[in-house]
Amino acid sequence: DFVVDDERLSVIKVYASWCQTCAAFDVRYRKLASRLGDRHAAGGSGPGSVGRLARRGTVRFAAMRFDDPNNEEMCRLLNATKLPYVLIYKGSRGKVADFQCGPSGFARLEDAVARLADPIAADGSGGGAVVGGMRGDIMGGEQEWRVGR
Repeated sequence: DFVVDDERLSVIKVYASWCQTCAAFDVRYRKLASRLGDRHAAGGSGPGSVGRLARRGTVRFAAMRFDDPNNEEMCRLLNATKLPYVLIYKGSRGKVADFQCGPSGFARLEDAVARLADPIAADGSGGGAVVGGMRGDIMGGEQEWRVGR
């Protein structure tokens, strides 16, 4: 649902908690998400919750933890074995790009986003989403993915 319910570009990073390259990549990824992603007002209740949508971004950002046992099969199916790994979806078109991308190759992600994103965001609301059993919880302009029901 996260990637097909919205025609905006959806970028999902796959990372591991033990991966130092992923941590370095994350700094730039979060800056990109802050610049282009949804912005939520302060508020919300409970872990991972946020307030109302304050600004609709042109791109949606999410993250999926490779070293979460619940995500092992999904990561294997997505061929996300070299970290950090990036998956890019464009609504009903499905996956339009995927590649391993470290901090030194971050320009590749920025170029892909610039080439594939719509210049103006469509109307609609943000929020948690479910993708084939993966549950998203909003983290600022980004969503954290884990398998769950």
